[in-house]
Amino acid sequence: MAIRDQILAAATRVYAEHGFRGATTRRIADAAGVNEVTLFRTFGSKASLIEAALRHTGAIDASAPHALPDVPHDPERELAVWAAAQLANLRTKRSLIRQAMNDFELRPDAAYATQGWDAADAELHRYLERLGEHGFVAWDTSAGDACLSEAAPNTRHEDLHAAAAMFMAALFSDAMGRDMMPRLYPQPAERAPALYVRLFLRAIDCAGSHSAPPSTEAA
Repeated sequence: MAIRDQILAAATRVYAEHGFRGATTRRIADAAGVNEVTLFRTFGSKASLIEAALRHTGAIDASAPHALPDVPHDPERELAVWAAAQLANLRTKRSLIRQAMNDFELRPDAAYATQGWDAADAELHRYLERLGEHGFVAWDTSAGDACLSEAAPNTRHEDLHAAAAMFMAALFSDAMGRDMMPRLYPQPAERAPALYVRLFLRAIDCAGSHSAPPSTEAA
C-alpha cells in the first residue's frame, strides 16, 4: 500500500474512533506507522488530512457497484436484497458516520463521509424510474419521462419522492440507531430490510408486491 493510502486509511480509523478533535496527528501517525513530519509533508495540515480521508472513503463507497438490476423482475426481492446490503454497509461505517454528523455543524466537509449513501439514494431513484418504464409503478405522465424529476412537480411525483425519502430514512435510522434504541426497530434485525421494502412498495402501489416479506438472501 502506498504511503498516502496508508495514512488515509489510518486517519479514517482514528477519526471514526475519536472524532476531529481527538484525531491528533500523533495518533494518526502512530496508526499509519509513519512520523508526523510525513503527515504534514503529504497533506499540509490535520484539517486537510481529515478532509482527504473522508473524501477518499466516501468516494470508494460511491463508486461501489449496486445490486439493483437494469431490468426489474421481482421488485420486492430485488429491493430486499439491496436494502439488506445497504444496511450492512452502513453498520460497518456507523462510527465514522456518527462522528461526521457530530462534527458537521463546525466542519461541513464532514459530509464527504456520506457520499456512498448519496450514491445509493440516486441508484434507488433510477430503479424507481425503471419500475415505471416496465409497468410496475404508474405515475402521472404529465410529470415528464422521469417520475421523480423536479421539473414537473405534482401529487403523484411528490408521493413517490416522499416514499423514497422515508424508505431511505428508515434504513439510515436503523443502521445508526438500532444499537442504542433496539425497541424502536423491527425484530429480529435480519427481517427489518424486507419489512421496510414491503411497506415502501405498498406506499408507491407497486404491482406484483407480495403479502409476506421475502428472504433477504441473494438468490
